[in-house]
Amino acid sequence: MRNSATRLLVAVSAIASAFALLPCSRGATILSNLSFTPAINAPLAGLLSVTTPINTRISVLISDGTDILEKDFYDFATTHSIPLLGFKPGRTNQILITAYDQNRNAYPADQVLTFVTAPLPTNFPTSVVLKREPDQMEPGYTLFLVRWGNGPPGYYTIIDNSGQVVWYSPASTPTLNDDLRQLADGDLYTEFEPPTNRFVEFNMLGQTVSTLSPPTAYPINPHDALPTGHGTILYLSDVSEVVSNFPSNDTVSNAPLVTVHVDDNPAVEISATNGALINAWSPLTMLEPTRVTYLTYEFSTGDGVDNEHGNAVLEDTNDNNSIIVSLRDQNAVFKFARSGQLKWILGPPAGWSTNFQPYLLTPVGTPFEWNYGQHAPSLTPEGTLFVYDDGNDRASPYAPPLTDANNYSRGVEFNINETNMEVSQVWDSSLADEDRLFTPVVGKAQWLPQTRDVLVTYGSISYVNGVHPSTNSPGATMVRIVEYTHDPVPQVVFDLAFFDYTNTSKTYPGYFTYRATRIPDLYAHPAEPVGDLTINDDNGIPLLEFSADPTHSYSVQASTDLANWTTVGTPVQEGGVGDYDFEDLNANQFTTRFYRVVTQ
Repeated sequence: MRNSATRLLVAVSAIASAFALLPCSRGATILSNLSFTPAINAPLAGLLSVTTPINTRISVLISDGTDILEKDFYDFATTHSIPLLGFKPGRTNQILITAYDQNRNAYPADQVLTFVTAPLPTNFPTSVVLKREPDQMEPGYTLFLVRWGNGPPGYYTIIDNSGQVVWYSPASTPTLNDDLRQLADGDLYTEFEPPTNRFVEFNMLGQTVSTLSPPTAYPINPHDALPTGHGTILYLSDVSEVVSNFPSNDTVSNAPLVTVHVDDNPAVEISATNGALINAWSPLTMLEPTRVTYLTYEFSTGDGVDNEHGNAVLEDTNDNNSIIVSLRDQNAVFKFARSGQLKWILGPPAGWSTNFQPYLLTPVGTPFEWNYGQHAPSLTPEGTLFVYDDGNDRASPYAPPLTDANNYSRGVEFNINETNMEVSQVWDSSLADEDRLFTPVVGKAQWLPQTRDVLVTYGSISYVNGVHPSTNSPGATMVRIVEYTHDPVPQVVFDLAFFDYTNTSKTYPGYFTYRATRIPDLYAHPAEPVGDLTINDDNGIPLLEFSADPTHSYSVQASTDLANWTTVGTPVQEGGVGDYDFEDLNANQFTTRFYRVVTQ
């Protein structure tokens, strides 16, 4: 709980005269220096500038001839610089601004601003909404980086729940960056592999806010970077290590053993302030260094054999001293303590030596299938683990692999019992009676908190129901962003395809996205101090009034000595959105009464 408003008021008996004077009459305009500047690097956004002679908050109404968007801002100031977001391409937008003083008096601008948005760029990936059940969808927007299937850079993109683009910014650097996430302050965060080799935070106007370089010994692997809540960054790196007695082939059981360079993907933690190294944990030192899968020799890197292919790192929110890492080419998700002690391994048991048997999770219950080539493990508030299971081969050496045309990918939810070292399958998107989609790489499954739906990113589909997405270009890949209900037999409530079904070129590459993430809003909603807490005498009863962001909940506290505070009630919204009122029916019991508002 955070004390969010503390303009502490004087005794109730002195209030009436304290708020008798109003600075202006209702309805007269007080707005000046009114302007809107389109963003250079985010063509569907811009900066609103407003000046008022007294402290005000700003409300904005935008009409594009089809849709109306209203947005209230609750910080009080005389000079406002406000990013406006959510415009759609190819529209003429009328922007009406209203200022509110600390007594809720409204001052509409006598000038209507106009913002004409250009159509999407001609090379912007083509999208098609295949299915949409808006009443069953999780509220919010969907964030991702989408690019052509034959390589970067692409576009950072946000769509609304109708599938329309409402924000984008060109990803101008050709350096590979896969991960993209929204921070608590509303900015976006990503990381770039060498030679760019830096973490970047940029705002919704497309402006770089900060950059940070990693330690020289641990360059950035672009699959994942997690700013933590305690001032650090967790990410994956690439370090070349020499491994002896390594199988020279992953399809022959008695292949000669050789000495090779292996691309090790340590999980690294650094200071978010200066990039100083805090810790690094090498999978080679915790896991079986010579274990191979059918993915071992699929790719090679400049650092050696790609036998790990780390693609995700996260803190265990149920165990703050532990970290979870996904290694695609080991078909394994594993958890370890910050001390480096291995705790468990989630994945098919084949190929692990005796020393690792105690750490392998045992499957219980049906149905159950192991994860292969998985991506993006994430923990839910209920303690379960979601994984995007690409499903590569669905076999371990030296069993017969499943062909890609007959294969499928899925979002899957596991429940892990660490006490009994058991794992059960809770939910599986492949049980839906829908298209069978297979992605040999990338993907994500995200738990959605309000509806309990699951958003699944099929980021590079090579087969739909056993055939290529394009009949003319076998190498073309498709993106599908699908929202499922969390039912035993999942139902699809949203299905968006990035694919040009009309393109008949034999070289059409299709599209690619690493992960899509449902975000609650384009704007951040920090818990901020209330700037207009006032009190009036309502027939002898103190009436508290204030405006505040309705995404938070509020409580009113009272005190007689400014030291000891008691919660006296919950305010209710009256009138406009974000206008809160509270009557203190017990105030007559006290000769002195002070108030404050607390955000929860």
